Amino acid sequence: MFDLFASGHHPPAPQSVMEIDQVMLLIERLGLPALIIGACMFYIWKTQLAHRQEIQEWNAKDSKADERLIEVIKEQNARNEHMSGAISELTISNKDVTKSNERSQVALEKLADRIEGMMEALISENVVSKRRRN
Repeated sequence: MFDLFASGHHPPAPQSVMEIDQVMLLIERLGLPALIIGACMFYIWKTQLAHRQEIQEWNAKDSKADERLIEVIKEQNARNEHMSGAISELTISNKDVTKSNERSQVALEKLADRIEGMMEALISENVVSKRRRN
């Protein structure tokens, strides 16, 4: 019978990683609870490795997001500084316009007083000339 296997006509069956006899031997020697605990420990270890990798990926994504956020904040701060400068310039300009308007108003009031004085003088001259005619 072994001659058939040696001839190559019927190759031997492939052996698995652990034969059923070996598994049964482990269960007999270590006990089923010990094997279950070992399997659970292996599962927990693999789960922790996967979780550690997820955390590293999340940290990398968070770092990239933080960098983008910092850049956005810097851009916004630059824009705010620009707007602040523009508002300051407008405030100064408005103060200058207000001062100019105040000066113009004072000048117009003086002019109005002069015109009023001239009108009074003209009116009084007209009254005097009418009296002379009469």
